[in-house]
Amino acid sequence: MENFKDSTWKELLQDFQKGIDRAIEELENRDVENIPGAKEALIQRLKNMRLHFPKNNGEIFLKSINDKIQNAFFPNTKDFTEAFEKIIKSRTHEQDFIINELLNGFVTSKAKAIASGTQGPIIDRMVEAFSRRNDFHIVDYQFFAMFGDPNKPRHRVKNQLEELAKMFGLVSKELIVEKDVRRSEEKVYTFYTFPDGIIKILEEKYLIIDEELGYAYVSEAFDRNVFICMFLANVAINRDNINKIGGSYTLNGISAIFALILLLSFLPKLSIDETSPILNDPNYDPESMSVIPKSWMMKQVLDPLFEPLIKIIAYRLGGGLWLSHIIDSDINKRIHNQVRFLIKDVNKWILGQLVRVEIPIFVEISNIFTEIVVGYEDEQL
Repeated sequence: MENFKDSTWKELLQDFQKGIDRAIEELENRDVENIPGAKEALIQRLKNMRLHFPKNNGEIFLKSINDKIQNAFFPNTKDFTEAFEKIIKSRTHEQDFIINELLNGFVTSKAKAIASGTQGPIIDRMVEAFSRRNDFHIVDYQFFAMFGDPNKPRHRVKNQLEELAKMFGLVSKELIVEKDVRRSEEKVYTFYTFPDGIIKILEEKYLIIDEELGYAYVSEAFDRNVFICMFLANVAINRDNINKIGGSYTLNGISAIFALILLLSFLPKLSIDETSPILNDPNYDPESMSVIPKSWMMKQVLDPLFEPLIKIIAYRLGGGLWLSHIIDSDINKRIHNQVRFLIKDVNKWILGQLVRVEIPIFVEISNIFTEIVVGYEDEQL
């Protein structure tokens, strides 16, 4: 574990403690709670966090972010292919569907800002386009047809499309045909494709060779997860050059998403009274789900915790450069609010209660919290 004196890190930990104090005060002043014991459970968890999180230089944060977020989503490498391979091998859509939905919502929002004339989910359209060919290439006119805006000048649309391709780490290649069939003259075709190293990975995992029919086709496993991993790999290798990853918008979105993941992971698993109708609902699985009372998601309770966590994530992933771009501007507040409300879209509602699905990263981070706290308590014995 790191052992260094960092005044910025110390200040961030202190801000988080202050946020916990504000959240506890808000909860203690609330009289309305529709699940018995919910308020007391959250207050006790927050008090434990306030006591243990600053210990050993913020060990719980360091282990949670380094081991479960940094390594899996933002590997420390400058090689794009290596970053992509590590990310796509460390996670699957089935395991991390909540993270996929959060990232997909953010990436789609950003992509729409680039290609504003596009209709429909952009990532899904890209999956469809690349799935039609067995070489993971699409010709430039296909790209223009999918994302171009006929009401804008072609050069402006081209710049937008190049920015969109750059966001996912796609590259363009040229094919020169000496005699075009229609005009009998030289023709230059531009293809958008994946880097060569990425294609080798994709061919191994997503390309199916039908030996009987004698052709190859892209499997159904090729989905939006591929482009989300491309986006994350691009952020990982260019974290020191924010202009290459979309500037402040990307930094704030990414930091807010993973701050929300941390926050959900730290919330206690609530015990529900055996008479609760939730237990009888066929959609509720007590082994893989836990209830999050709506009162826990109040702005007055959530924001004092959420905002310091955003800065903590930014600092751990991108150092002072990222932290300096987490500012209280109106656009950044809108990004943070957008991510905060995504919690309603990526979890389930059962009988009027929000239910957290216990995906692996939530469980793993929660276990880190438990193991470290128990270790501290054992030391006191």
